[in-house]
Amino acid sequence: MAIIDLLINFLFHPLTYVVPMADSLNSWIYFILFIWIFLETAFIFFSFLPGQSVLFLTSTVAASETSHLNIIALFLIFVSSATLGAMVKYYYGLTMDSRNHIAKKINNSDQMSQTEDFFDQHADNSLLFARFIPFIGLFVPIIAGTSQMNWRRFNLLNFAGVLIWVGTCCFIGYYFGNTPFIKKYFTIIFTLLAIVPTLSGVLFRYYRQRQAA
Repeated sequence: MAIIDLLINFLFHPLTYVVPMADSLNSWIYFILFIWIFLETAFIFFSFLPGQSVLFLTSTVAASETSHLNIIALFLIFVSSATLGAMVKYYYGLTMDSRNHIAKKINNSDQMSQTEDFFDQHADNSLLFARFIPFIGLFVPIIAGTSQMNWRRFNLLNFAGVLIWVGTCCFIGYYFGNTPFIKKYFTIIFTLLAIVPTLSGVLFRYYRQRQAA
């Protein structure tokens, strides 16, 4: 019964447990978050890691009066890690060998072809806003590399896009995290932010398969 009560309390009052957990890691929490967002933005293999939900969660934790997390430090950590991650993907696209097995799987994926179409029509906007679109944002830096986009232009747009993405997620988490609505439905909101991108990808693949049938 104690375990069940603990689980129920965690589901309905998660910040009560998350805040002291984050504080117990001290400065290591910033290093862990840097690596987390870097891996999620730099490598397709780690795209299963939730990005937006982590930005929202940690910013909400920072808004708590009892938390030691600093929102400015979080913002700088997220901006630097996401910027570097996208640069890694750009370089991979620039040097991608089509004979490579992994490169073939990426090139032949539905998400890659969808991203190429989107990038061809909205090159600049895709770097600015694609991170908010499930799966599309994963491939945009790679497409920028394969299309030989100018390095300086890519860095400028990539950095601006990261500022928009991180700024929006951190702003919402920090300034609305302490509102009664967010506190009451925090678990639901966090879960939706984590699963919606994955669910969208599954539905998209199902739709494409039905179209091809």
